Amino acid sequence: MNANLLSLAQDTLGGDFSKLAGQFLGESQDASQSALSSLLPAVLGAIAQKGATPQGASGLMSLINGASLDIASLGNIAGLFGGGGSSGVNALLKAGTSSLVPGLFGDKAGALVNALSSSSGIKTASATNLLAMIVPLLLTMLKKFMGEKGLNANSLASLLSSQGPNLQGALDSRMSSALGYASPAAFLGGLRGQAADTAKRAGAAVAGGGSGATTATKSGLMRWLPWLIGAAVVLFLWNLMTGKSTPTPAPTAAVTAPAPTPAPAPAMAATSLPAKVYFEVGAANIGADGSKTIGVAADMIKKDGLKVTVTGYTDKTGDVAKNEELAKSRASAVRDALKAAGVDEANIEMKPPMFVEVGAAGGDAEARRVEINK
Repeated sequence: MNANLLSLAQDTLGGDFSKLAGQFLGESQDASQSALSSLLPAVLGAIAQKGATPQGASGLMSLINGASLDIASLGNIAGLFGGGGSSGVNALLKAGTSSLVPGLFGDKAGALVNALSSSSGIKTASATNLLAMIVPLLLTMLKKFMGEKGLNANSLASLLSSQGPNLQGALDSRMSSALGYASPAAFLGGLRGQAADTAKRAGAAVAGGGSGATTATKSGLMRWLPWLIGAAVVLFLWNLMTGKSTPTPAPTAAVTAPAPTPAPAPAMAATSLPAKVYFEVGAANIGADGSKTIGVAADMIKKDGLKVTVTGYTDKTGDVAKNEELAKSRASAVRDALKAAGVDEANIEMKPPMFVEVGAAGGDAEARRVEINK
């Protein structure tokens, strides 16, 4: 199927999106447009990478269908920002931060946010929210397109694996680097191979049909059959000469082998308050685990009508003033994410940074946390 998803996305968002998003985020239109130009190809490239095989496309369809995306919202993009930018945009942000951004980017989301902020000049919190807006919008667009064209997993994989040429030249090298690739060409290179493989499989299925596939399977089995028989004969003769039967692994091996102890995961989504959001060294962007924690905390706050405090933690090693400023930035990022998830700002109180003693329980990770507490 020949469709340019980047052009479709640009047409769907319209020319005023960067202005409206900039006003919502508190950024200039130029900076928002620069960020959007870098972000759209990166997100579409990640979608294409995830769904460029029938198995991947099936998983992508499950991710899309599980998020309850509203196709009707695409008919009035400007309306998403109406009414003070509350209901429409906040619904997008909640869907993005709770499941779609982590589902699409995993632990690369934080690096992508940093690259977007650095390349466009927008704040880290703005980059986080813009990513959380764009991902559900593009997946909603794809959901609509699939419905209109009647795509299944195979035809969706074919569509996504063909997007390389459309994204080539539009993808920012800083964004592809953040996603773990040496260059945009390396990022998109896998799609060419997947496109050829998808076409080959589809061609084989059409040419051979069900009986052809069965014949090919039988033919492959017949090629290996002599080798399998030979191996069985050798094994039989060996056992006959040595008087031994095929050894069976001792059952005690599985019992006595110590099970690996999983590494602690301090950033698991909270089920009660206080909730802790952990950050990477020197960074103030919220990662995938932190987004899950904030999403769960926001639901609790809204459900119970809670008033909460947000406190950043740091230590006194190195430059104390810079440490304190970083703790404030992290706390602000958490506050902004709570607001984006629908928590009323009046219910959020910002506390001054708190200092953690070096060597305290929990290690230096505790000096890189923000707590949401009642």
